[in-house]
Amino acid sequence: MAPKSRGLQVFRRSDAVDLVETPLMERPVMDPVPDREVLRDVGTQAGYLNKVVFWDAERGGMNLIRLWYAPHYALPRHSHDVDCLYYVVSGEAHLGNRVLGAGDGFFVPAGAPYAYRAGPHGVEVLEFRASGTFGIRVNESLERWTQLASNARTHREEWEAASAAAT
Repeated sequence: MAPKSRGLQVFRRSDAVDLVETPLMERPVMDPVPDREVLRDVGTQAGYLNKVVFWDAERGGMNLIRLWYAPHYALPRHSHDVDCLYYVVSGEAHLGNRVLGAGDGFFVPAGAPYAYRAGPHGVEVLEFRASGTFGIRVNESLERWTQLASNARTHREEWEAASAAAT
């Protein structure tokens, strides 16, 4: 992630670690909580990568996460307790009726709920934060959770194949 240095810090993609293997993101707060089967389907390990590329944990500062989502992968509506800046590297991110492509980006202030889904060819996004850790609050409707689970079941095999190639 980041060498212990007070000066220039170099980071490499090959040194990135899965977000869940770090204490960077606090455990999600969910309201309402979907049933376990729905949550299991939506939370499938296929279809996404969240790699912490850089984290300056010692100084409580910047972090950079590389996000990759397979075609049609949809994130639930959520918010973070810190500002987030996103840059689309490749593919498309669909935010409602707005489609963002490579070179586009979006800013989400702390506490603002948002969701997006990957386009038909997936999306790779860089996520920047000026924080040592961050919280996440998932506040998606139960009806939307059911839709997300259906989407995951529909695309699971496609996502598994795409995930193997994306690492």
